[in-house]
Amino acid sequence: MCFNFILIHLKLTLFALLLLTSCAEDMSPKSDESSSEVTPFNRPDNLSLVWSDEFDQGSLLDSSKWTYDLGSPLIGNTVWGNNENQHYTNSSNNVYLSDGKLVIQARHETISGASPGVFASSARVKTENDNFFNSLNNSPYGFYEIKAKIPCIKGAWPAIWILGKEGDWPDRGELDIMEWYGRYSDEVTVTQVVHTKAYHGDVRNSPYGQSGSQKIDQLCNDYNRFQLLWKETEIIFGVNDQITFTYTKKSSFTLDEWPFDQQGFLIINVAVGGNLGGPVNTQDISSMKMYVDYVRVYQ
Repeated sequence: MCFNFILIHLKLTLFALLLLTSCAEDMSPKSDESSSEVTPFNRPDNLSLVWSDEFDQGSLLDSSKWTYDLGSPLIGNTVWGNNENQHYTNSSNNVYLSDGKLVIQARHETISGASPGVFASSARVKTENDNFFNSLNNSPYGFYEIKAKIPCIKGAWPAIWILGKEGDWPDRGELDIMEWYGRYSDEVTVTQVVHTKAYHGDVRNSPYGQSGSQKIDQLCNDYNRFQLLWKETEIIFGVNDQITFTYTKKSSFTLDEWPFDQQGFLIINVAVGGNLGGPVNTQDISSMKMYVDYVRVYQ
């Protein structure tokens, strides 16, 4: 009698455990399904091309469209504010056109007049000029697309980004359309970030969702299209027609959270070392080379 009771009890217990296990398995997320979920991101049909550079003329960058950040200034007692190891130049050794592409090339060398700790040269080009601002009708809103192949080299920090036209950082705002961190990133992950006065630098504590990343199988071996749709109340980031994340303007926002009603200008650069580039093997510097197929802005 007691033995039969115990046997029945054991069977019921095992059945209950199996039932719970089955339910738990059914309710758990499928990693393959969640990782493959993407949101399409297309340029709005009502926008037209207003500014572009296809880099198909000659061997030098068009000086009517592009200017340069130069040197290795100390900002907050570190090179470019991030302990970087490069001195930016406008030399054809560091920035040039080849086969219809813009090439930004870092080099291992000593530069006369460079700040302490600098052992490389590179280039940082930007559209901070009237040609760009007037072509965009003095408005920031539109669809920005840059097709580029980036150097995924430990110690490198390639970036494509936008700074606000007026003010000091971070008050002026920053939109990182593409960043790859030699210290942290793997060879399939690209990051996109929003910086404001309220939240900048490490924005992981922001309650507003100011960063996102995408995994791209051919990130380091092929050209990819890095995209941004800038609207009056939201800024949408994407890669290859897939949305990464959206930064949305809330009714409570001030200039501290939304400095994005003024125009901005594009910057493309390859930094060497520093806080996000990480330790540098000087033998790898010659491989720190970014190719840009085109830059296009639609409004």
